[in-house]
Amino acid sequence: METNFSKEQLKDKDNKSSEKIVRKCVHCGFCNATCPTYQLLGDELDGPRGRIYLIKDMLENNKPANEKIVKHIDRCLSCYSCMTTCPSGVNYMHLIDHGRSHIEKTYKRPFRDRFIRNFLSKTLSKSINFRIIGILTQLVRPLSFFFPKVIKEMINLMPRKFPKRTLPIMKVYPAKRKKPIARVALLTGCVQKVISPQINE
Repeated sequence: METNFSKEQLKDKDNKSSEKIVRKCVHCGFCNATCPTYQLLGDELDGPRGRIYLIKDMLENNKPANEKIVKHIDRCLSCYSCMTTCPSGVNYMHLIDHGRSHIEKTYKRPFRDRFIRNFLSKTLSKSINFRIIGILTQLVRPLSFFFPKVIKEMINLMPRKFPKRTLPIMKVYPAKRKKPIARVALLTGCVQKVISPQINE
């Protein structure tokens, strides 16, 4: 893909790195074949190729993000399935991070979005907070019709019951072989250990 970054812009290491990544893209569209949001929504801008164009346009033209750009970049799940099918080796991971960083610098989200994002960052980052919110959600579930659509959808996503742990926390499980090869630490996550502790167990 052709780029038009100025020499001044390329002095910025992130721009320089992003420019190299964008140049690798050959518009083949293989990435869209594995992108869950593109498969679901069918909009070119909700696939990696479309998002690359949006990010390139923002960065090249020093353009602040707008509502449309933010909507399509926010929809990226960061699953990076696209990277596994890209024949050119486009490092989409760095590019989407750079795009998101540019959005945070140039776009002021509406108050409601900022409030919800801050609330979720406090809730999802600590399992105890998430468990408390889960319990409170069960209490307000019968009244969910009073809430705005976004909150109502979040309430519906919350499981009605949380499974109990069956294994102790922070235990070292010795290898079943006679001679251990290595010791492995497992990141238990935050939400997962409340909603689905059996995955790690």
